[in-house]
Amino acid sequence: MDSDRRKLRSVEAIGADRDAGAWAARVLDGASLVVAGPRGSGRSHLLRGISAEIARLGGRAIVLHTASALTQQPFGAVDAAADPALGMLRTPSDDHTVMDGVLIVDDIELLDADSARAIARSVAARRLTAVLAHRTARPRDVEAPDDAGGARRGLRDLWVEGLARRVDLTELDDEDAFRLIDVFPGAGLLDSPTRAALVWRADRSRALLRRLVLHAIADARVGRDPLEAFRTIAPHSRLAIALERHMSEMPAEDLESLAGIRRLPHLETAVATRFFEVHSLHALIARGLLHADPSPERRLTANDLIAQEAQRRLGVSRVDALVDAAGRRMLAESDEWWSSAVAVTVAQRWHRLGPELSGEAAHPPAVRARIALDAAREANDRGDAAHAAAYAARGLRSADVPALRLEAELAARARVPVGVGETDDGGDIEMRRRMTRGDASDEGHDWRGETSHDRALAESRVDDLLAQASRAGARLEWTAAAEAAGRAAAEVSAAPAARLRALVAAGTAEAIAGCWRRARACYRAAERMLDSRYVDDGLLARDRLTALISMLAGHQIAGADGAVVHARLERELARTAREGDGAELSLAGAAAAIAFAGAGRAVESRRELASAMSRTPSAVADLDTTMIELSVAEELALAGRFDDARAIVMRLDDRGIPLLRRSSLYVQTTILAAEGRHDAARVAARGAAELTRGRSAAALRIRDLFRLTALGAASEDEVDELVQLAATTDLPLAAEAVRRASARSTVEEELPVDELRLHALWSTRDVRRQQPDAVIDFPRPPEIGAATAELTAREHEIALMADEGLTNREIATRLFLSVRTVESHIYQARAKVGAASRRELGRMVAAEAERKRTTTQPTAAADEGGDKNVGSPATERTTALPARRDGSTPHSSGVKPPAGAATHLTRRE
Repeated sequence: MDSDRRKLRSVEAIGADRDAGAWAARVLDGASLVVAGPRGSGRSHLLRGISAEIARLGGRAIVLHTASALTQQPFGAVDAAADPALGMLRTPSDDHTVMDGVLIVDDIELLDADSARAIARSVAARRLTAVLAHRTARPRDVEAPDDAGGARRGLRDLWVEGLARRVDLTELDDEDAFRLIDVFPGAGLLDSPTRAALVWRADRSRALLRRLVLHAIADARVGRDPLEAFRTIAPHSRLAIALERHMSEMPAEDLESLAGIRRLPHLETAVATRFFEVHSLHALIARGLLHADPSPERRLTANDLIAQEAQRRLGVSRVDALVDAAGRRMLAESDEWWSSAVAVTVAQRWHRLGPELSGEAAHPPAVRARIALDAAREANDRGDAAHAAAYAARGLRSADVPALRLEAELAARARVPVGVGETDDGGDIEMRRRMTRGDASDEGHDWRGETSHDRALAESRVDDLLAQASRAGARLEWTAAAEAAGRAAAEVSAAPAARLRALVAAGTAEAIAGCWRRARACYRAAERMLDSRYVDDGLLARDRLTALISMLAGHQIAGADGAVVHARLERELARTAREGDGAELSLAGAAAAIAFAGAGRAVESRRELASAMSRTPSAVADLDTTMIELSVAEELALAGRFDDARAIVMRLDDRGIPLLRRSSLYVQTTILAAEGRHDAARVAARGAAELTRGRSAAALRIRDLFRLTALGAASEDEVDELVQLAATTDLPLAAEAVRRASARSTVEEELPVDELRLHALWSTRDVRRQQPDAVIDFPRPPEIGAATAELTAREHEIALMADEGLTNREIATRLFLSVRTVESHIYQARAKVGAASRRELGRMVAAEAERKRTTTQPTAAADEGGDKNVGSPATERTTALPARRDGSTPHSSGVKPPAGAATHLTRRE
């Protein structure tokens, strides 16, 4: 616990101007300091660090504690310190006596006037060295009047007159905030969307972030969603007090803007300026307390935590009056302008008060129906079928509008469990809702007025084609899925969100079908849309996250390094924390679960998925959810958590869908192999391979054939098929499958379970170099030098042999050890260095050994002489493949193995 606290304190003062040791040395040389920074910038922490460093360097620090209770008492702070050395401040003399020690004062604005004058006079006379900290105001803050005249101003202005050095502390930036979260004990309980939300809610304050993280960890420990728990903060709790102090100088117009937009989420900026001060809105957006999404309407969302405190300070009745006034004005001016965000609040008020008290009956039936339609649509999109049905029924009593009947039908469908026969399209509720609205758009007047007739037809065709692609993929017919998705991507007249869905669906289908070149082309087109500064209709957080889920899954299935998409997700998480609600947070968690799985971080992947499903599980399509859960189970099994992996597999229902059935058997193979039940693993692997036999799912088929070969259960025809697939596809995993399978010994009886992982673990360091603006929050492996230093000599030796490609049995033979002993050494070494696999362990140890060799013996290779290429893997690589029974080789068919493929792919007898 003490070490955790020390780590926490060491990171609290992150920043370029926070070297307490350097500042302490300057102070001991006689230079006074004025430390300035807003509330929460770490002033107090820096002063504590300087005090400790002064003591460590042999100096004396005299700390003067300030307090509100002493402000009106002459020399109140000086007398309270009770230090004899401070007597010179009360009774100044002319003998130029220099005080022994350094005076340290935090919050000089709380000093009484007499103490402030005495300290300023002594510093100016060079009789006193002091470190003085004062709180600066943020832009637009209302600064409290200084009732001590120029006394405290004299202290603040010491640096202006050259009598002290000023140190300005900046506010917390996002990258430092993520680093700070990581060192809190128990931070591993917090999922990625929660962390991003905490960083935004902290408003760049270290003090507030500390309280938020501690509060969130406590909630997570008892199974509560931290973001939901923040909606009800206990009065006078530590978090409530920190929040109150953080907002103590905020002007009233800013409080109104924040509290009002919190009650009117996603309010268009042009509409917001009708109710709130324009300068206040722009200032809050610039500061980051309001977020404007990238749509043309620039829809606004407020920092929920700060806005909640703003409402508390204003009073609920005052905020209610603001919102009600906005609704009345919209209804009175409905011919001129309309806002769905305001309409929803009007519908909520009418729903709560009823027709008699709300005054609903005073408005025309068409207006009442329009209000109900906006509210029903918003509730259906949010997954709240009960309220959607209530709003639709209320509107239909006013006017029989086809669009309202449609929303009522959608709400009724959402409350009925989907039958087994209806899950062939993956159970994508959102897709079915879009298709239903598209089919009915011609039946009645569409009040949205956002799309033309041609665009509506194009979007309908896109959804139809994507539904076909989903059904084909579920049947493992991925060539047909790619063809249908490709046709959807060709619908250039569709809205940007529809085109984005089509592009990523086509890319993922092409990846599974075996054409990585076409998949990357689709993904690059999708990335250009995501990076576009301006899109006609805008892309909502839900659209962007759904695209990232497909792209992450495509990279993982193809065996490609998805670190670049991973970094994009990191940037997207910050936007989701500002724009999204429960559905968007669920999508973000699902995407993070895939990213963690691709990086081999099984525990974190499970945490992300569990948090996502606890929010709005319907936001993620059923088929996608099941596939992500199986991916998490796979990584858990590879990490040795067999019970957790088996629990996931046992609770999942494949519902007769071939894709889910094959994926379930694939994961069961890993679990059984990890448990040492190799015969059962071969049976499961055979079952998965039977489902992909003859299907157009090259990426899945290569994995299944690789496992059969690695487990010694592949026939000669299947070995040939693996070579053929590797030669005719450009998937990153294809060549690796042949190389790995052919490198295995035909006499090796047991298989290390981490050798079943075919895709390379995703990197993170390379992404940071390629994209320096990316904030990588996911845990990274330890630094190589620090990690490998903990290995024993035997563990180091075995890791180097593993890097050379030796199997566990070959290592055991060379070192005269048992295979079990070798496996035990590898397991312990992986745990010490944080390596996710046997190969990763070998790579880390070999890299460190090479670094030491080149550092200590830079000319060793030149001294030895000879051809440096002799015996290198590049010169010894061969391509001789096993002969078929008829004496021919795979080359006789005209198909060449992939470059660099290893040799001797054979069936074990």
